[in-house]
Amino acid sequence: MRLAVISHACVIDVNQRLFGELCRRSELDVLVIAPERWLASTGRMVRFQPLDGARFQSRPLPVIGSGRISLHLYRGLGATLADFQPDAVYLDEEPYSLAAWQTVRICRRHGWPLCFMTAQNLVKRFPWPFSAIERATLANAAMALPPAPEIEGVLRSKGFEGEVRWIPHFVDTDLFRPMDCAALREELGVRGTVVGYLGRLAEEKGITDLQDALEMLWKRGLEASLLLVGGGPLAERLREWARGRPVRLTGPVPHSAAPRYMNAFDLLVLPSRTMPNWKEQFGRVLIEASACEVPVVGSDSGHIPALIDELDCGVVFEERRPEALADAIERLIADAQLRTEFGRTARQNVKRTYGLQAVADRLQAALSEL
Repeated sequence: MRLAVISHACVIDVNQRLFGELCRRSELDVLVIAPERWLASTGRMVRFQPLDGARFQSRPLPVIGSGRISLHLYRGLGATLADFQPDAVYLDEEPYSLAAWQTVRICRRHGWPLCFMTAQNLVKRFPWPFSAIERATLANAAMALPPAPEIEGVLRSKGFEGEVRWIPHFVDTDLFRPMDCAALREELGVRGTVVGYLGRLAEEKGITDLQDALEMLWKRGLEASLLLVGGGPLAERLREWARGRPVRLTGPVPHSAAPRYMNAFDLLVLPSRTMPNWKEQFGRVLIEASACEVPVVGSDSGHIPALIDELDCGVVFEERRPEALADAIERLIADAQLRTEFGRTARQNVKRTYGLQAVADRLQAALSEL
């Protein structure tokens, strides 16, 4: 089977590993199409990074609208696909995106079966032309591959009649693994129990709730440091707040460095807030923390509680309640044995369902149906 993959996320080599694993164990002939350059949310321009030892072909293409997830287009996409002559096309983009519009037109012209990814877990009505693009994608695609099971309900409510197969995000458990990061903690100057957050510093991620919770814990006399890894619109406000407090902001770090920072945490917090147009779609940082045997505290927004319950990796609190978050953090700080148990159990569970090989098995089965 010849499979063409279109994915802006595959500009980074780590995200190509799933397709490398597919090609290693099957007769698939894969072409990965990704941007030549991509403007990351941190403001840094990322050049295409080929995966070392990859058994698939890759074709970085110039894009119009680099960095705009739903508003970018590929130059030369039609010619590249026509040259490869795929048996099927896997669109790793939302069905309302401009890349979807581009891909649907090409697939329809050549009669190639199309499958697509969507993480939308809320029923949204998009303005034209995105509503028309979404309708065309849902009408023409043979299969949808969402990262969480509950997304099927959203697809069906919008009239999708094709097959739906759950293909979760994966974590490379060889890359994300327990490691000694005492030297990094010393370099960062964090002391005591380290409460960590890794991701976008934005309102919907519940960062202000995390601030309030730490203030409560310090008033209770707990010796804890807060380590914030990432960037975003709240970064400057957080830097001002951090002065005179045991708080360290690292700014954005490369994905390849994330396991080291993850292992510098004693526990990770994901305090996401449900917004009118968004709720946590998966919580990939939770499976990465679990692979590193780092216990977690997560809000009950979106898919977070289901993931924590499945992995048995930590504690869930009611979103937008800083006092409940403080209590959950304090519970884990006070019980080192519980943190260890959560961590060890979580790594075993995450390898079973979200490890690279496990997700490749699921994707291979779905593609064989397609």
